[in-house]
Amino acid sequence: MSLANMTQAEIRALGGLALSCAGADESALGMRALAWYNSLLSLGINVPLFVVLDLGAALLGERAELAPPRETPRLPEGINPAEVAAMLRDYAALLTEVSGTDIAAGLKKTRLDDGVLSTLLTRALGPVVDRWRSSNNLFEPIPVNAESLTRAMLNLPQAWAAVDRRGELAFLRHVLQHRLHLLLGIEQIDLDTVELLGLMGQEGSMPETELVDLLAVFNSPEANDVVNFSLDILPSVLETKRGGGQQVFAVDGYSGIVSSGSLDSLFLSELAYDDELFEQRFLDNQMLYYAHEAQDRPPPRSYQILVDASASMRGARAVFARGLAIALAKRMSLLGFEATVRFFDSRLYEPMRLRRGRSGLHGSGSLHVAGILAFKGERGRNYARVFSQLASEMERLRERSSVTVYMITHAECHVPIELIRRVRESAELCGVFMLPSRGTLDLEYLPALTLHEVVTDAALRDRSERANRALSIVEQASSKTPKAGSHRVDDDELT
Repeated sequence: MSLANMTQAEIRALGGLALSCAGADESALGMRALAWYNSLLSLGINVPLFVVLDLGAALLGERAELAPPRETPRLPEGINPAEVAAMLRDYAALLTEVSGTDIAAGLKKTRLDDGVLSTLLTRALGPVVDRWRSSNNLFEPIPVNAESLTRAMLNLPQAWAAVDRRGELAFLRHVLQHRLHLLLGIEQIDLDTVELLGLMGQEGSMPETELVDLLAVFNSPEANDVVNFSLDILPSVLETKRGGGQQVFAVDGYSGIVSSGSLDSLFLSELAYDDELFEQRFLDNQMLYYAHEAQDRPPPRSYQILVDASASMRGARAVFARGLAIALAKRMSLLGFEATVRFFDSRLYEPMRLRRGRSGLHGSGSLHVAGILAFKGERGRNYARVFSQLASEMERLRERSSVTVYMITHAECHVPIELIRRVRESAELCGVFMLPSRGTLDLEYLPALTLHEVVTDAALRDRSERANRALSIVEQASSKTPKAGSHRVDDDELT
């Protein structure tokens, strides 16, 4: 295998692995590193692939030992081999120090999506890259291709020597000069946020828009309160199990003949054809099958969780609303329902859906948690406009799906009752209202809601009570459909 079919960008990136202290001989780690590398480049972090691979391996504990390469590659003219050998020893020592940090120990206990790790690498390398004086973007995205990786590893000396490597050596020297910035960037990673992302099952490839949201979460102190609240309630939410059930089917005969089915329902006269014609009819989908009577199934149910993002929802209210939305969406997905989270203020924003992943829960993927944590709405509010749009959407969906809408808002969310009735004609509508420190819930449309819950200011400010209140709302939502007009409040609700 030669380098003939590889692009210059591939040769530049993969040939640099000659300096790697982790090595890319294991294809799984090498392929993951390619995904991290491309993600970092998309976020403006222009670094060599070997640094991405080594730092990722150190954080994840993928290598028992991080040591300099056995043979120093051929160096450009004018580069001192002894100096490079010393740099590689110092580089291996730095990676070993990274692998021994508390952050690395915490990450080793969590199953991380490649997108999450790419964000962590961005946090770690960002301060170092910001101080990099080179104006040339040497490194470019490359395809995540196992064949190219294998070809490069089999021809590593040739791939290394194919381009000028002064850029890689200069960056390695720069990393060692700014080792404290690298270590500080790693120590500033919030492990609670990483744990939450692990609990929510972030798997599969992640769009760049979600990477940006993730980066915003790790850079936002405000998101940390929501993360901590979510970690208080999610372990209880995740106790949900989907039990197996018995299928009730028409076992007393067939109701007709159709052109598709299983072999055990094959129409008996099909067996009268000779072998060649039988095979041809099978390949052409011309065979006939007995059919059972179709069962009447109710339309699929989905949940839309609307979170008020107006100026009235700040501080403890915003923390409770977003944490509750995450928990509700996760519980409904565990129960097999489609769940989306939407924000509203002066307008109704697009849904944050479950992302389709490789092995997401029951094939449904994982929730865009970063978007919920990092969301910032517009100023102002226009509840009439929001619920007019919602009513129109529900009217379009009513024939295809049964929808339950949860609105998480405050006690002064005044909506014209005509709009509430329009929504109720097409969907169930439940409300979660947060009271001020002094005040009552007095909204005209309350009797029209399927269910409403009240959360007092005292409950919001007590950590234990806040978690218990959120869990009770999630449990109520998980139970059978409540009767219209039912009402649950805190024990200490103001009257």
